[in-house]
Amino acid sequence: MNLIKKLRRQFILLATLAIFIIVAGALGLINMMGFYAMREHCLDTMTYITQNGGTMPSRYHPSDTASWGKDFFPGITWPEDTPEFAYQTRYFSLRLDSSGRITAVNVKNIVAFSEEQAVEFARIALASPSGSGFLQKNKARYGFMKTTLEDGSTLLVILDCTREFSDVHTFLSYSVWFGFFCIILYVLIFAFLSKRAIAPFVKNLENQKRFITNASHELKTPLAIISVNAEAMEMMNGKNQWTEGIIKQVRRMSGLISHLILLSKAGEATRAQLQFLSFPVKDMFARLKEDFDLLAKDQGKKLTLSAEDGLTARSDEKYLSEILHILLDNAVKYCDDGGTILLSAEKGKKKDTLRLSVSNDYKDGKDLDYSRFFERFYRNDESHNSKKTGYGIGLSIARELSFLLSIPLTVEYKDGRIAFVMIVKTK
Repeated sequence: MNLIKKLRRQFILLATLAIFIIVAGALGLINMMGFYAMREHCLDTMTYITQNGGTMPSRYHPSDTASWGKDFFPGITWPEDTPEFAYQTRYFSLRLDSSGRITAVNVKNIVAFSEEQAVEFARIALASPSGSGFLQKNKARYGFMKTTLEDGSTLLVILDCTREFSDVHTFLSYSVWFGFFCIILYVLIFAFLSKRAIAPFVKNLENQKRFITNASHELKTPLAIISVNAEAMEMMNGKNQWTEGIIKQVRRMSGLISHLILLSKAGEATRAQLQFLSFPVKDMFARLKEDFDLLAKDQGKKLTLSAEDGLTARSDEKYLSEILHILLDNAVKYCDDGGTILLSAEKGKKKDTLRLSVSNDYKDGKDLDYSRFFERFYRNDESHNSKKTGYGIGLSIARELSFLLSIPLTVEYKDGRIAFVMIVKTK
């Protein structure tokens, strides 16, 4: 059933969205923490080099500098805790006097820069307004730290952080793929188990539809007997307000039963049962006019048609005609006294489309909540004291049938007229 498939898709979609938010949030937080820990590690290393006058001793003492990562992850062995760390660290430093003149350059611990290249790259770091940060040269990443010493001179330390950035980037790539794999696996498992999850709802819906169908058929017999008896009483005793009231309410109940059956069948129908054929729109309009022209005239309203010759629609004519039948019934019912109902067809804005609309004068429709018009059993007059007869399910049936035909059905209000619009394909 279309409703069950739609429910299952929405169920899977919402579950997928939830797991995506959880996985993305968790992996995003982990990667942010990893990047922040890497950044603090580079800054700590540059701080230690600065404290030692621009050079790193052969033995690094990590306790001399604070480390966010070590405070957050106690007990872990970090690279700077090993004897080889000082020899693995690639950096260079420059000292400038108070006038900004370079007085010393140390490039002993790096091979990517000569003294001239180091000075040229250092000028970029010195031009930065911040005291520390990161720069990129080709594919390499370098951290820098500027420190003003007590004698007014400036010490600049530039550290090669390429490996650290590469590790963070690699972890990010693996985490993205891991998260993507987890989401796909979750969706597959959830899609497999979703049938069991919605099984109670499906069973309840099937029982509900079975009850509506059976009850509707069972009610038809006593209603027919009541109607026949009321008509017999009229024949014997003549018409009176009691027999007319009985017959009127019997017809109303029969109409409600027919609508309930149609609504139930609309939810059970599938596109495989439809017959999509091309047919002339004017012929269908002529048949609809025959059904509603007299009804409109009896209520002092006017029904008009507007359709060019040669316009065709490609759809299931039976169901499309049923939608228009419901919309016309609604239009005649709610059209202002002396107003006009217009059934029109014109070429759509997109190629090979047709715009079908049913509109009517409706001066009281300016401030209505049109988002609720297609809800089952919804009526604008909730007091049920309106003189307009109806059950509040006609538009709901029209929407169900439009979903079945894959035709968007919308409602709009402009210049005192309400219009229900459908965009139908012509090929």
